[in-house]
Order: sequence, then structure tokens, then C-alpha cells
Amino acid sequence: MTPFEAGLRTSGLWKKFLLGSLAIVLLSATAAAAAVLLEVKHVSDLIGPATLQTSAGVITPAQAGKAETILVIGTDARKLSQDVADRENPPHSDTMLLIRMDPSHHQTSELSVPRDLRTTITTVAGAVTTQKINAAYTLGGVSLAAKTVESTLPGIQINHIVSVNFAGFRKLIDTIGCVYVYVDRHYYNLNIGTAATDYSSIDIQPGYQQLCGQTALDYVRYRHTDSDFVRVARQQDFVRQAKQQIGVQGLLDKEDLLLKALHSAVATDIHGTAQIFHLFTLAAFSLGRPIRQVAFQSDPNVFIAGGSYVVSTPAQITATVSDFLNGNPPSKIAVPTVRLRGATSAKTVAALGLSATPANDIGLANVASVGLPIRMYEPRLRLQSGGAPDDVRAYTLRDENGARHKAYVISISRGLVGEYYGVEGTNWLAPPILAGTHQTRRLGGRTYGVYLDGSHIRVVSWRSGHAVYWLNNTEDTKLTNRQMLAIAESAKPIA
Repeated sequence: MTPFEAGLRTSGLWKKFLLGSLAIVLLSATAAAAAVLLEVKHVSDLIGPATLQTSAGVITPAQAGKAETILVIGTDARKLSQDVADRENPPHSDTMLLIRMDPSHHQTSELSVPRDLRTTITTVAGAVTTQKINAAYTLGGVSLAAKTVESTLPGIQINHIVSVNFAGFRKLIDTIGCVYVYVDRHYYNLNIGTAATDYSSIDIQPGYQQLCGQTALDYVRYRHTDSDFVRVARQQDFVRQAKQQIGVQGLLDKEDLLLKALHSAVATDIHGTAQIFHLFTLAAFSLGRPIRQVAFQSDPNVFIAGGSYVVSTPAQITATVSDFLNGNPPSKIAVPTVRLRGATSAKTVAALGLSATPANDIGLANVASVGLPIRMYEPRLRLQSGGAPDDVRAYTLRDENGARHKAYVISISRGLVGEYYGVEGTNWLAPPILAGTHQTRRLGGRTYGVYLDGSHIRVVSWRSGHAVYWLNNTEDTKLTNRQMLAIAESAKPIA
């Protein structure tokens, strides 16, 4: 035990620090993977979650001082759901999220396993079947789900498992006070009982805003006009923004409420002082460092026997596992410089796969800008593969103290299912989304803040007058770094 650990243990502060640090590191904002509180036995002021029983050989104990990989499983059973599939079908693992804390790295890595990934499942009885990976939980619970993840992703060893239900997610978000999220498009469905609408009702407008409880759950669960990868990326983005906004102190201030919210919603194999102190040390290393979303490499979805599957080749699986275990921290990523000024401008634009913004979309922004007390910036370049017309919305945005600010969002379709990028502007000068670690770049006379997600640019921001603006990548960061910088540099005020 290090002097640091000994001092915390003697003072009793380690109990509270452990609660806050691990809850943040393991915070998952998916439909079920909400958070985890680890039981510390013989500590009267902490009420631990239920013990999760697993089959022999499912969990590999980690060596002291080494990395830990934790599998967070969320189930989709909801007896009162509006979604017929939720009510009537046996539960599946709605989410399988791998979280890796490694003291030798400078970030916590997240890898979401696509629920529709086609794989081979071998049941306890020895039956072999090829199905979507989320069926493993239905066939054999958390033990079979974990074994199937390890057999599908050779090289990954699961050190601990956490199982969370829907109630845990809703209660956690309400307890911590909601989360500010950039919503990339209008999420809408009114369930009127028809085949086309027979899933959960939802109505969330695009733009930066606070999401709470059931609304947050509906947002991260939404899958009906998405690909599996976009949905996973949206969930991971929610995780990152929640972690950034809440912080350890925010959890400690609501310790009692948090315990009550999660007591009946979480089950885990993590128990005992030795295991907890090992994870505590890893959490201490991980706090304050970014969450890195690891992309699951695969081919486009394929239809087999009437079902839509995610298919990944052995080479893609190997690359995904390697990235999860060994990826470089954002601080080592070089951000390119893109200059659109001068004689080579048109050539550069074409080479980046960009084209001029249609006049009709500029007109939509012009109409929405009327009466807006801040200038509205509209990108004059965009991807050539654009789809539907822009969704332009001017609205009121409240900050953490309830003060009203003016804001607008331009939601731009990339032309592929579920993929939207866009521009946000507001006279709230310190929104949480721009509080994270970033690099600074000077292009075309404007200073930009560049926010990385692994090696990909997620946000490019700038300030003009008494307002801040940012370009938000698609949820699965499909715009390249050079495209993001070029589109941001092309943004100009609406006349």
C-alpha cells in the first residue's frame, strides 16, 4: 500500500473518494449501463449493490498494479414500456460496454460491442448457434454474455462485470441533476399503435440542452432510424459529457441520494477490500483524464435470413482489440492545418470532398436568424453527400443557474442513416461542452478551439462578439479532421 493510499485509509477519506471516483469512471449513459457503486464490506454508511454470480472461469483476476477491463451489461427488459418488443420479448443485453483503466495510459478507453454483431455463441449445454451477440445474455445470462465477448474479441480478458437496469439509469440522471448534451437532430415518434410507430414515443428537438431522467433514457436508447454504430456512438458521447460535467465532488455532494438510486439497480462481482483498493488506485489515475471512444471496426450492415447484422472480419476484430488495449492518448495526436485562402482554395475544397452550401439552406438560416440577438454563422462548405434540407432552430437555452440565453442550431444531414453534423451558437459564453481539454489553432484570422476524441476532432469552436460557436462532428465522428477544420473556417455570418 502506498503512503497516499495509507493516508486516505487512515483518515477515512478513501470511502468517499472511492465512491465518487469509481462512479465517474464507470458511468455509462446507455439504456441500462448507468453507473456502478462498489460494495465496501464492514462500512456502515455504504449500502452495496447485489452480488453478481458468475460461472467459474468467466472473470480473470487482474494483477496488482495492472490494468482492469470491466464489462458493463445493461438489459432491455421493461414491463411497462410502450415498445412492444421491450414488453413481450425475453431480455437481451441492450448494451455491452467495455471500460479499460490502465495506469500506463492517459485516458480511460471505452469500447461498445454492437448489439447486432454476428457471432458464434456456445451455450452451457454445448449447443452452437450463430446469432446477434446480444442474444448471449438471453441464452445464458451475464456469464454467457461475458464468455461470448471474450471469444468474439480474442485478446480481451474481463476482470469484472457490472449489470445495470433501466431504473438505475433514470434515477442516476435525476439524482446528479441532468446532463447537458448536444442533440444532433430532431428525435421524434408518436406511438399511435400502428406498425410504423409501435415503439417508445419521443420528441427531442435538436440543439445543446439539458436531458433528464426518462428523456435522457429515450435519447440514448433510440435506435429506430439509426445504425447500431450511430446509437453506440451517441451513448458514448453522453458518457463523456456526463463525466466532464459531474466531477467527483458533484457525486460526493449527493452521496446518500446516489446510493439510494442505485441500490436496487446494480449488481456486480466486485466485493472485498483487496479488489476495491486495487480499483481505487486505477480510478485515482483515471480521474481528470479523457474518455477515449474506440470505434468498433466492421463492414456495412448486411441482411441475412431477414435480419440485419453487423459483420466484422478477423482483421477488423484484431484492429479493434489492439486499438482498445493500446491506443494513443489525444495529447499525442497532431491536428492538421487547413488553409482555404488563395489560388488553391477550389482545388483543396474538392480534394476534401466538400462543396458549396446550397442557396436554399442559406435561406433557411436567414429566416431563422431574424430577431436573434447574436450573429448566426452558417458554414459555406459542406460534405458533397448531403441529404435532407437543414433543420434550423432558434431557441432559449438555460444554464445551470436557470438564466436564459439565446441559441441556435443548424442540423446538417450527412446523407447516411442517423448521421448528422451541425453548428451551434449561443450567448452563454461558458457551456460545459467547451470546458474540456482542447488544442488551439489559428486559421484564416480566427482562433479555434479543437476538441479531440481519440485521434478524431469532435468539436471545433470559436468566439465572435458576445457569443460562442462550435461545429459538432457526427456522433460517430465520420467527418475527417481536415473536413472539420475546413467547414469551420468556411463559417460566415448570415447577412
